[in-house]
Amino acid sequence: MCETQKLLLSWRGPQSNQHYFAGCLTRQDGKNDKRYTFSYNQTIVKEAEKEGFRPFIGLSDLNKEYTNDKLFSIFERRLPNKNRHVFQQFMKDHQLNDADEAALEYLKETKGRTATDKLSFLKPVYKHNDSLSYSGEIAGWSYTKGQNEKLQVNQPVKLIIDETNTKDRKAVEIIDQFHGHIRVGYIQKPFNQLFFKLLEAGYDLEGHITSIDPSDSRPTLGIDVALQNQIIDFQALSYLIDVTD
Repeated sequence: MCETQKLLLSWRGPQSNQHYFAGCLTRQDGKNDKRYTFSYNQTIVKEAEKEGFRPFIGLSDLNKEYTNDKLFSIFERRLPNKNRHVFQQFMKDHQLNDADEAALEYLKETKGRTATDKLSFLKPVYKHNDSLSYSGEIAGWSYTKGQNEKLQVNQPVKLIIDETNTKDRKAVEIIDQFHGHIRVGYIQKPFNQLFFKLLEAGYDLEGHITSIDPSDSRPTLGIDVALQNQIIDFQALSYLIDVTD
């Protein structure tokens, strides 16, 4: 039996600040070995190239699926030395014994960000049997944080389609229904497209605040959805979903 872990690689455009999900990194653990795979999302990369995106060093062919038995060096550079205290403490905190497994988990939890570029790793939407779960930062927080001082961890929030948004017809708005129905922000792109589909199909969606960053008060949103009987075609957005059935 194989276990697969998946991370989405996001590149933020310098002009638009838009997230481009340029590729997908997976790790597959077999009985006796493991394999890392990376591939570009060609459709999205073509859009990102208009803002200056270029292929990564050592992964220059946009049409190729790359495989390796170790984490690709271009991504491993985003990790601290595995002998450093910060990494060893991370393994201890997450009860991990395997440094390679901890490496992918570290990228997942820290987003693998550096101060010198626009890359970050983001968790996919997880699908297990008939349920979806999502965790991610709330977009647009810099515009709304001044009116959301009462927001708290574990507080429920409401998801609605922002029908007045002329820039994005599939914008999904996050509302604090307990404090005057104030806008908290938006589902970050392109995850909004998936939740837009659900709202359009008649789902009543809520999420909850899972954490608040102490440095800038930016909240993280968690969403759990029980899928109903109606058939929703997620094929076009399958790159956003990690199926764990």
